Parts: sequence; structure tokens; C-alpha cells
Amino acid sequence: MRILVVGAGSVGQVYGHHLQRSGAHVSVYVREKYAEEARAGFWLYPGGRPPGARFVPDAVHTDLDAAAAAGFDQLWLCVSSTAIRGPLLDAVAAALGDATLVALQPGLRDRELLAPLVPADRLVLGLIAFSAWHAPLPGGPPVPAPGQGVWFPPFSPSTFEGPQAAAVVAALRSGGCPATVGDATVGAARGSALLIPMVAAMECAAWSFSGLRSGRWAALAAGAGREALDIGTGHLGVAPGPARMALRPTAIRLATRVVPLVAPMDFERFLQVHFSKVGDQTLLALDTWIAAGVGEGRSVGELRALRDALRAARGQQPVA
Repeated sequence: MRILVVGAGSVGQVYGHHLQRSGAHVSVYVREKYAEEARAGFWLYPGGRPPGARFVPDAVHTDLDAAAAAGFDQLWLCVSSTAIRGPLLDAVAAALGDATLVALQPGLRDRELLAPLVPADRLVLGLIAFSAWHAPLPGGPPVPAPGQGVWFPPFSPSTFEGPQAAAVVAALRSGGCPATVGDATVGAARGSALLIPMVAAMECAAWSFSGLRSGRWAALAAGAGREALDIGTGHLGVAPGPARMALRPTAIRLATRVVPLVAPMDFERFLQVHFSKVGDQTLLALDTWIAAGVGEGRSVGELRALRDALRAARGQQPVA
């Protein structure tokens, strides 16, 4: 199988490595300034510790037309939600040909952007279920060469849906990556409502779990999360499910004490490093929930309060 991974950040590296281990020919598409680094390869460290494994792409492209000319069976779109709101998405659609598109963007409206460009029988939607970070984290265990730490939480495989999902899952499993066929869209709606408001509130609390537990932040994260969950699942016409039980201030405070005990890395620092890089995606998610909620006549007061607090924490003006 010939696979093109668009975006060689942490997600592209992890999936690309496991797909290559399954026997696939894996190429990556990156901007010119990252091409030399991609050709040299990437180190991946399970748990953030050596020994690691090296992912060296079989080919590196800086032009999508050239990549399309080389031919591929699957294109993995491993970029952020903000990245597909621009010329990249049109270029991907033009280069796709008869290949299957595997899309991993979690936003409420992200998948609607893809539907007009890709036939339904060639679209696979995925839900990322691992954590990856630049290793070493400050204060973390040393590694022989900079790379990506990777953690696959137990009982949390990446989920994929679509007519071609079984083939995607089989390749990942063959390469050692936990994966399953399931409802990735509903999982993304529930999971994003759990994660993104908490991350936004934690940024407001100076990336501190103790700060998140104190004051108004846990309550605001829970309230905004419940609104986001109602908007996201209502948009899909499904029930909120047990995720709503986790969106309580006490549950969030408990999670900030339990997760650091089981995660193999400094989870506070991981959240700060990772979500600072994709901070625009966090704001985009909040803005999208608010716009959808207003359009559907749903409550968005907590989401607005969290969005404005986050903008203030970044020194940005509130939205009028």
C-alpha cells in the first residue's frame, strides 16, 4: 500500500511510523522549510524514554502535484482544524484522485468541509487516542536525540469510521498501533467537549492543575463542557452519553489528581507544550460551538465566558 501523510508533526509521525511498520510505503508532504528534517527521519520514544524507534519516510514531497504523480492509495490528513480552513484543503482534494482520504480533524464543522470534496465511499474519519509530545520535556528523562514521546493510554484505541475503515485499522494494528472501527464522529463530539474546555480553563490558570482546581476554573470548564457536549451531540442527533457525568467540577478536580499518577510524562507540562502549539485550534473550537449554539437556540453563556477569559489570558480583546 502507498500512503501519503500530509503534515509530519507528532500525529503524522506516529501514524506514519506504524503504517510503515505494517509494510506500507509511506511518504510525507511538508513545507519546504521542514523537508530536510523529514528526510533525516524522526525519533519516537514510547513513554518519552529510550530506547526509541526511528521513522524515516520512504519519500518526502514539498509539492502535492508531484506527490499525486508518484501515486498513493491513501492520503492521511494529519494537520490541525485551522490548517484545513485555507488553500491546503483544495490542494489536497485536487491531488487525491481515486485515493482514500483519512481525516483526523476533531472540530464540530471540520468534517462538513470535507464532505463536498471527497466521495463518501472514499472518506475515513478518525479519532486520535494517543498523546505525543516533544521529547525530552523540560525536566523529563533524557533521550539520545530529540524526538516525539508517545503514550497510548490503556483501553483507548484510535477509532475510525467509513467504508474503508477496516483496512485502515488492519494496517495500524499490523504496525503495532491500537485501533478499532467505531463511531469516530460521535466520539470526537463527546471527547472534544471533555477536553477542550478543560484545556482552555487550564491555560487561564497558568497551565497549573492546582490553579485549575481552585477558584472558578473547574466550574467554568465543567459548565462550558456541558454546553459544548449538548451542542455537539445535538448537532449529530445523538445522546450526550456518560460524558456528561464527567463534566462536573468535582470530576474535573479528581481527574487532575489521577491522570498525573498514570501518565508516563509530566502531564501539566505536556498540556502546556502541546496546546500552546495548537492554541488557534482551541479558540476555533470554542467559537464554533458558540456560533452553532446560538444558531440552534442553545445555551452558550459558559462557553462565551471561557472564550473571553482565554482571550484575556492571551492579551487579546474580547469578542464584541
